[in-house]
Formats: sequence, structure tokens, C-alpha cells
Amino acid sequence: MTAAETQDNNVLLNVGETVGATAGKAVATAKRTAAAIGAEKDKLAGAASQARTEARRVLKKARRETKKVAKSAKKVVASAKKSVKRVARKFKRR
Repeated sequence: MTAAETQDNNVLLNVGETVGATAGKAVATAKRTAAAIGAEKDKLAGAASQARTEARRVLKKARRETKKVAKSAKKVVASAKKSVKRVARKFKRR
């Protein structure tokens, strides 16, 4: 082997190592980015699930309160009707 061939081989080795190292760094960066995105995605999915659960809970509570108010109103109306009938009977007696 001549000195020129040895030098060419060294240059090729250096270029190959540099390209390999750069490719390795790019792959490592991509993996880190993918892992970070995956973690953020998990956080966002958890937050969305929690928000959905909270919304359901609030809606159920609102429905219960509405039903309570409606039931109370019905009782008040029924009581008022009885009261009116009672007063009407008293007037008839007089």
C-alpha cells in the first residue's frame, strides 16, 4: 500500500465515523423528542379525561338540583291547591 492509499483509507474512515456519529446523534434526538411528545400526549390525554369526568359530574349535579327544584315546586303547587280548596269550603259554610 502506498501512502496515498493509506491516506485515502484514513479519510474514508474519518468521514464514515463522522457520518455515523452524526446519524447516531440525529436518531438519539429523534428518540428523545418522540419520548417527550409521548409524555406530553399522555399528560394531555389524562387532562382531557379528567375534564370530561368533571364535566359529567357537574352535569349530573345540575340535573339532580333541577329535579329537586321541580319536585319542590310541585309540592308547593299541590299544597297551594289544598289550601285554596280548604278556604273555599270555609266560605261555603258561611
